[in-house]
Amino acid sequence: MNRRILALTCILAFTLISRPAFSQTTAASSHAAIEKQLLANERAVNDAVAKNDMKAFHALVSSDAIGVDSGGITKINNPEFDKMMAQAKIQSWNIDSTQFQWIDDSTVVMMYKWTGKGTFAGQPIPSPVWTSTVWTNKGGKWTAIFHQETAAMAAPPAASPAPAGKK
Repeated sequence: MNRRILALTCILAFTLISRPAFSQTTAASSHAAIEKQLLANERAVNDAVAKNDMKAFHALVSSDAIGVDSGGITKINNPEFDKMMAQAKIQSWNIDSTQFQWIDDSTVVMMYKWTGKGTFAGQPIPSPVWTSTVWTNKGGKWTAIFHQETAAMAAPPAASPAPAGKK
C-alpha cells in the first residue's frame, strides 16, 4: 500500500512540476507561429503601401490605428489618410532584424529595420528606419493598432587616438 501511495505521489509531483515547463514550451511554439504570421502580415502591409492598395492595407490595420513618424501623429481612420498615402511611391523595400516583445497573449510589439527606396510627396524616403508595430488580436484576427518609424542615425566617426605624450 505504501508503495502505491509513494508511486502515486511521485507521478503527481512529476506532473505538477513538468506542467509549467510544458505550458512554457507550448506558449513559446505558439508565439513562434504567431510571430511568423505577424511578419507575413507586416510584409503584406508594406506591399500594400508600395502598390497603393489601400483595401489590402485596411484589411490588416485596425480602423482606430495611429501612426507616428517624422511627419507627426496620424490617425489611420481619416479620409485624408488614403489621399496622403497615394503620394508614396515605393520602388523597393525590405524588412530585417526583426524582434518581438510580447505584452500579453493578445498583444505583441514587432520591431525591425526597414530599408527601401522611394519618394513621398516628391521627397526621398529615409532609409534605413527603425520601425515598430503593435499588433493586437481582436476577435481572433491580428491587426496593427500602432506603428512608428524613426530614421536610423549614422554611426559616429571613430575617435582619433590622442598623440603620444599628451594628456
